[in-house]
Amino acid sequence: MHFLIVNDDGINSPFLPILTRAVKRAGHRVTVCVPATQQSAKAHAFSIEQPILAEKREVPDADEAWAIFGTPVDSCRIGAMNLAPDADAVISGINLGYNVGMSVYVSGTVGAAREATFLHKPGIAVSAEKQTPHDTLAYLSDWAVEMAEKLVTRGAPELTVCNLNAPPIPRAELKSQVLCPLNRAGYRDSYEQRISPRKQTYFWLSPMKQDPPLPGSDQAYLDAGHPTCTFLTIDGQSQEEFADWLK
Repeated sequence: MHFLIVNDDGINSPFLPILTRAVKRAGHRVTVCVPATQQSAKAHAFSIEQPILAEKREVPDADEAWAIFGTPVDSCRIGAMNLAPDADAVISGINLGYNVGMSVYVSGTVGAAREATFLHKPGIAVSAEKQTPHDTLAYLSDWAVEMAEKLVTRGAPELTVCNLNAPPIPRAELKSQVLCPLNRAGYRDSYEQRISPRKQTYFWLSPMKQDPPLPGSDQAYLDAGHPTCTFLTIDGQSQEEFADWLK
């Protein structure tokens, strides 16, 4: 198979080679098409009124790698349409930080995976906290490849993103994988207003605070040590509808 790898953390993400290594180890062709710079929280934004530069780069275990001077969705679109049109599936990640609960709606990682489904290719989003041990990242990468293979061979549910997350603990301490819904607890954001030396008003986003996770949600299971899988649909299908598909 041929897998297109995208992300929102850019070509220099320390998690990128871990994912490419897993894809290559499974015997698949790997094309990397990722932003040239950090592009977190870009959601589904893409460029419409300016040219998008692309540069060839080197990424370990990638058959071909490109840095795209645009958004994560730009990277997915250019990869899937132009640079790797024969790719069987798109794996987006590994994101530097969870993509759970309401964050999936602003995530560039999830946005790129969602764009893949719009282009009629399976889309998998993969995320973990920055402090996650290497052996757990390798486990998560292998799981992502396994899910991509399954989505290709069984036929992916239409317009549905497979969203995977793993907790930041050693692999030996991981509990069972869980199929679960998004956490619906909210975030409490705030901006700090400041005045620059030039007397201009500006704002800094303060660290986000999240309400306690709801029982049975992706965040709650991650807090308990479980890797999580959530199928993100446009029409809000329940996770139970995917349980038989996973067997």
